[in-house]
Amino acid sequence: MEGSDEVSGKPRRLRRYLVIGAVVLLVAAGGYGFWLQYPAAMAGRVCAGMLPVDPVLDLSGKSRLSLLGSDFALERRGEKTEHDTLSVHCLAGNADVHIENAGDEYSGDLAFYNFHGEADSFPVPLGGGWSGFISDRDGAASVLLECTNWRPNDGAGILVTISLWEHEPTPDTRRKLVRAVTETARSAAEQTGCAGRFGDEGELASPGGADRITSAAEASGTCAGMTSTPTVRETDAGTSPVEECVLVGGLELIAMYGPYEGAHTDPHRFEDPSGANAYFIWTTAECGGLLDRALYRAVPVDGIDREFTTEPLNEQERADLQHFAEQSASRHGCTPPVPLSAPQSS
Repeated sequence: MEGSDEVSGKPRRLRRYLVIGAVVLLVAAGGYGFWLQYPAAMAGRVCAGMLPVDPVLDLSGKSRLSLLGSDFALERRGEKTEHDTLSVHCLAGNADVHIENAGDEYSGDLAFYNFHGEADSFPVPLGGGWSGFISDRDGAASVLLECTNWRPNDGAGILVTISLWEHEPTPDTRRKLVRAVTETARSAAEQTGCAGRFGDEGELASPGGADRITSAAEASGTCAGMTSTPTVRETDAGTSPVEECVLVGGLELIAMYGPYEGAHTDPHRFEDPSGANAYFIWTTAECGGLLDRALYRAVPVDGIDREFTTEPLNEQERADLQHFAEQSASRHGCTPPVPLSAPQSS
């Protein structure tokens, strides 16, 4: 009988172990499902896994220790990750993220940043060797990264744009946004095999930087050397794909490079190397590589009713636009801009 009890006990112990094992598996599965609801896990799943989790969480006031993310927005909006079709768009918390091939023919988020007609919209260069900018009004930042090892049919490089749904234009917000956009560029480059030149995080100027109004004689950034107005609005000079100088009470001078040049313009309006009409006066430069062609244009500042066909640029204004274009082209390694054309009837 004792042998029989010992034999019958073995199936009972086996069943007990199986039940315990099943319970452990269920608990583990439930824990895994619970973990997937953490903001950290959620951020890691979208945008083809290209997001740097900690910087993106920081934008929304979350951390890896945050619990359930019922208020953490999350959405995939398209994920293609081959070099020639790189198009990744997602929402993660407070961030609307675009990661795209900078050589594609598209407008995407770029058309949003025209920097004209909005007095408080100004692209501030990131600094630190990055090709990028931040715009306080839009709560947005962008980085352009050239991939020197990609073949021509792979594309020219990577463009990352992050816009915030809600934001306060404070130094802390700028710091978090700049960190998120630069780290996203790094992550995207690593995952796509892009050999890009990254900037120096320790030298980023934008978290504490902004545009400034100063006398033309004291301007040292994007408006250095301007003479047609006594007062200018400028930022530090950098290597941003969008740069701006405002001649207060006169003209808004804008430089656009690479994908920004193509996305912000009517393809027929600025196809000539240099030109003028009632509303724009422009010139261009050839830059090569990811920057491709640069467009430098002048428009009347917001609130000024002026048509260039009836009130063309005076000699000082023409000199200012040409000088602005030449300085910017030199910083970006482009050819000297084409001489300005005379105004024409529209």
